[in-house]
Amino acid sequence: MKSNLLNPAEELLIPYSDTVSAITEALGNAKNVLIGTHEHPDGDALGSSLAIMHALESKGITCTAYIPDAAPNYFAYLPGYERLTTVKPNIDAFDTVILLDYTQLPRTHLEAEVLAHGRVISIDHHYDNTKKATINLVVPEAAATAHILFPLILALDIAITQDIATCLLTGIFTDTGSFMHDSVTPEILQISSYLMKKGARLSHIAHETYQKKDLPSLRIWGKALSRISISPTTGASVSVITKEDLEECGATLDDLSGIVSMLNTLPDTKFAMMLVEYGDGKVKGSLRSEPHKGVDVSKIAKRLGGGGHKLASGFEVAGHLVQVDGKWRVTRVG
Repeated sequence: MKSNLLNPAEELLIPYSDTVSAITEALGNAKNVLIGTHEHPDGDALGSSLAIMHALESKGITCTAYIPDAAPNYFAYLPGYERLTTVKPNIDAFDTVILLDYTQLPRTHLEAEVLAHGRVISIDHHYDNTKKATINLVVPEAAATAHILFPLILALDIAITQDIATCLLTGIFTDTGSFMHDSVTPEILQISSYLMKKGARLSHIAHETYQKKDLPSLRIWGKALSRISISPTTGASVSVITKEDLEECGATLDDLSGIVSMLNTLPDTKFAMMLVEYGDGKVKGSLRSEPHKGVDVSKIAKRLGGGGHKLASGFEVAGHLVQVDGKWRVTRVG
C-alpha cells in the first residue's frame, strides 16, 4: 500500500494522466529498451537514466543506457554507473526508446534515428522541449526530470529500491543546486526525505557531487575566478576558460561544474555567464540568475541557439575565445 505522504508527489502527473497511461501501456509491452539523454550529461541526466534502467529491469525488461559523452568520474557512486555506454547504439535493435532531460533532439546525438523510430517516449522538465517523440511527457513545473520519474515509477507499480532512490535523489539534488534553487518546494523536500528513508545517502551524494575536488579542478577554478569581470551595462558577472587553460591544468569541462553558480552569488549582478572553449573550436556557455533579479537567461541562450530554464540555461557555438584590448570575446566560425 502506498503511503499517504506520497500523494502530493503523485499530484504532479494528474494533468498528464493520459500521457502516463500511454507510457504505461507502451512499457507494458516493451522487452528491449534504449535509454538516452543529452550530451555532457549532468546529475539529473545520469540519475534519471539509471533510475529508469533499474526500475524497468525489475520488471524483466532489458535496458541499455546510452550517453553521448562520458559521464564525470565523480558520479561513479551511482548504482549502474559502469553500465553507461558512449557507444552509439543501433536504434533498430530496440522496440522502445526513452529519452530523458534532453530539451532538443540534436543533444541526444540520435536525432535522425529517433525521428525514424516508431516508439519513442520523451520525459523532460524543460519547457522548450520540442515534443517530437511518439509520447511526450514534458512537465515544466517539475524541478528535475528525476522529480517526474518518482511518481511515474510509482504509477508503473514499481517499488523504490535503494539503487533507484540514490539515482533519483542525485537528479533532484543536483538540478536544484543542492536544494538552493527557487524550484525547491515542500513537495521536493518530502520526496527527498522518502528517498533517504529508502536508503539514499544525501551526505554521500553531496560530498561526491559538490564537495570533492581534485588538483586539476582546483587549478582550473583558480583561473576562472581570477578572470571574473562584471559588466556595468548588463549587470552580468562573466568568466572565461580557454582550451589552453584546460590543457595546462589537466582539467575537463566537468571540473568547471558549479563555477557559474558561484559567479551568480556576486553582489549587484543580474546574471552570471561562464564561457568555456574546448575541443576543436567549440565554446560552451552556461547562464544562471535568480528570481528576484528579473533576468530570463533562457532568452539569452535561445538567441545563441541554446535553451533551458529561466534561471539556468546554456548554449554552444562554433568559435574561439580571444582577448582583444584586455577583453575576452567569442570569435564565431562557420
